[in-house]
Amino acid sequence: MHADTPVILLLAAGEGSRFGGAKQLAPIAGEPMVRRVARMLLETDMPLGVVTGAYADEVEAVLDDLPLTLIRCEDWRLGMGHSLAAGVHALMHAFAQATAVLVCLADQPMRDSESVRAMLRRHQQAPDRVLATSLHGTLGPPALFPRDCFKTLASLSGQHGARAILQQEAQRMELFESEGLGDVDTAEDLRRLQALLDNTPHPTP
Repeated sequence: MHADTPVILLLAAGEGSRFGGAKQLAPIAGEPMVRRVARMLLETDMPLGVVTGAYADEVEAVLDDLPLTLIRCEDWRLGMGHSLAAGVHALMHAFAQATAVLVCLADQPMRDSESVRAMLRRHQQAPDRVLATSLHGTLGPPALFPRDCFKTLASLSGQHGARAILQQEAQRMELFESEGLGDVDTAEDLRRLQALLDNTPHPTP
């Protein structure tokens, strides 16, 4: 792996207050949600860091055999901004020549590696662009930030993630439209997703 590549940061530090518990560990097709997302991201062959916080021991336990970097955020209670900043700060040191960071969320288990690869390919073509996902008109992760955004990302705090930075960078931002399911925020979201997977026809041998 060359040092001058993008790195991927998976945020998995939240408490899941709307969900009512550790949604990172909620089963998706028989696999903890965070592990499913991490395995998908590893298919890109890019370095992967995972930020843990709430339920850190349990979340790290289901990832411990995967080739990734675990980053524990002790201040996770202060909000996503702190978790994102902790992750970017750690990756800046571990991968000093990284060209970009692709920020993903552990509660988006229906993303596929091809959609992530599309962003990574675009970064290779236009390395100065900020790339974001648009779902029903809302901007958010997966979102790719070039190297010149690292210091700003590493200084984030509080409840807000990178949305303000996306707004500031609107002049050089490109959108990737998503028609898939959004975040799993509530138990009802999880039930809807599980029902969808149960009804998905399996290919015959």
